[in-house]
Amino acid sequence: MKREILLYGDSQSNADILYFTGVFVPDPFFSFTMGGKKCALIGSLEVGRLRSNSKLDRVFDLSFELKTLPDSERRDDISVLGAILKKNKIKNFYVPKNFPSYHLERLRADGFDLKVLDSEIFPSREVKSRAEIAQIKRANSVAEAAFEYSEEILRNSKIDRGILFWRGYVLTSEILRAEIEKLCLSLGADAMHTIVAAGNQACNPHEVGHGAIPANSLIVIDIFPRLRDTGYFGDMTRTFLKGFPSEAQYRLVSAVLKAQSKAILAIKAGVSGSDVHSKVCEVFEGCGYKTECRRGVWGGFFHSTGHGLGLEVHESPSLGTREVKLKAGNVVTVEPGLYYRGLGGCRIEDNVAVEKSRARLLSEYHYRWILE
Repeated sequence: MKREILLYGDSQSNADILYFTGVFVPDPFFSFTMGGKKCALIGSLEVGRLRSNSKLDRVFDLSFELKTLPDSERRDDISVLGAILKKNKIKNFYVPKNFPSYHLERLRADGFDLKVLDSEIFPSREVKSRAEIAQIKRANSVAEAAFEYSEEILRNSKIDRGILFWRGYVLTSEILRAEIEKLCLSLGADAMHTIVAAGNQACNPHEVGHGAIPANSLIVIDIFPRLRDTGYFGDMTRTFLKGFPSEAQYRLVSAVLKAQSKAILAIKAGVSGSDVHSKVCEVFEGCGYKTECRRGVWGGFFHSTGHGLGLEVHESPSLGTREVKLKAGNVVTVEPGLYYRGLGGCRIEDNVAVEKSRARLLSEYHYRWILE
């Protein structure tokens, strides 16, 4: 049985709808295929824009279509959609897992056959075109500029009473994050929830960081800018230290760099993401770093090696324990890390495009981490 595709949501937060339509719309709407043609049902405020600047073949004006409904029908977009589909004799659809349950029940009650997909509705999103890869690389260039500025701020900071001061004031994670996000915005990207976490805070990998940044402490900075015009993400992490590292900190960072290099060299089409992840674990174990949970607190390497990157900052495929064969055109992050309370955390992250016989770097920034 042939089925069309039906989606509902806004394209600012729903990557599938952005991929399907190619345009940002802040309010939720129906987008769907009809005879293989891409269509949308949307309010009059957006009709003109979508008709002239989207990937859509046909755009239905909700305000106009409402006037064609019989008086007995509910006056809403679900009723309008049903009328359009019945007129075109289409009733079988695939919908994604995040399709609203209310809409699902209403349409099923109206006689439509909706099958909820367990897999991705657009598996083609995993394999990026040259144009998409160029957008990801462009997003990473914003992150690279932000790292350069972050390093400049840290280098120009003074150490006093064990913490950093910049321009005469205590340098906090909040201040450094704000400076990073302002720079990214000026370069055409939103960098929300940037991580600037030092010391024990960095041992929680998604802790954004707060308070004064201590001297002689590992500082994890994770920047994932989203381009405002296309929606593609970059995602890079570097670890810095202002002051003088201990021998233990030096060994920790060296192990993470070694693990990342080993992982990148292992990536190519046909390789399993779990094999790449295993190589990282082998490096850490060989360097004497154990991963364990004590009293509910994890230490060591307790997250995946990487994830897919594109219109979402976390998407398929993964570099973790699950068996996933990499394909040419996949874009993945490579971000091993080690985290131990009392010592600190270190994560190094770059992005690569998977090719037939290798991984091609899409991010560039040096790994010099000690800032005196």
